[in-house]
Amino acid sequence: MRKRLRVRTPAKINLYLRVVGKRPDGYHELETLFQAIDLMDELVLTKASGDTRLVSPGYPELETEQNLVLKALNWVEKAVDSPLHVHIHLTKRIPLGGGLGGGSSDAAATLIGLCELYDLPLDDSMLHRAALELGADVPFFLLGGTAIGQGIGEILTAVDISTEYALVLINPGFPVSTARVFREFSTSLTDNPGRGTLWGLLNAGKSLESFLHNDLQETTERLYSEVREIREFLEHFDVRGVLMSGSGPTVFAIVEPDNKITDQMKKTVPTGWTMLEINPLTHGPEID
Repeated sequence: MRKRLRVRTPAKINLYLRVVGKRPDGYHELETLFQAIDLMDELVLTKASGDTRLVSPGYPELETEQNLVLKALNWVEKAVDSPLHVHIHLTKRIPLGGGLGGGSSDAAATLIGLCELYDLPLDDSMLHRAALELGADVPFFLLGGTAIGQGIGEILTAVDISTEYALVLINPGFPVSTARVFREFSTSLTDNPGRGTLWGLLNAGKSLESFLHNDLQETTERLYSEVREIREFLEHFDVRGVLMSGSGPTVFAIVEPDNKITDQMKKTVPTGWTMLEINPLTHGPEID
């Protein structure tokens, strides 16, 4: 039996995000198109004889019981009715609070990694239930690839669309409050749920850039003007499309593979912004 394993776990972008309506429990009904990308955090799980420990170099604020990694561990321990003594080393590469699902991805990786490390009898339905209890985005990261998310994002349908493109992501270096963005956006919502349109767009064979959409973008740009500045910077170049991911603040541009336009971007990207060249992925977490 293994004593140690590594899980590389991807970020995501939302190629489409529509808020269909409000729910009585405070959540929102969504229609979104998730896409996993090759910007990855890394977790190393090692069996230990002493207390469980989470270490994330450079991010001491993550080394607390509030981290979804430890919440995922606690869920698994309750499910198997046994303590799991494990040391977890978390290497963060996905920006915190960036609309890229880093915390949710780490939680999914923990669930998958613990099951593999300890050969636990938790089937896919149990893992999905655990993921949903941990957060609305977590179930997607068990799946990866490209998927439509409905409900609060947990009703997932894998879809096959072309991934023959590349991405440029720009993050301004600060997080946004997802709760604040949804709260501000919700003032324009009614109690009557809208009708989804994403399936129709996909079935019509529309090009990727033709259905890029994010209901939250205008609200986030109003609350955080630098997000608008990033969008305008990317739109200045000859790209296929530009969109904010999730509730922001990360904004991405779709470009052709091996497009030299990224060299021009690098020369002019403002100081303080992090620019990353990324590709879509057709899978979820990787274990080795």
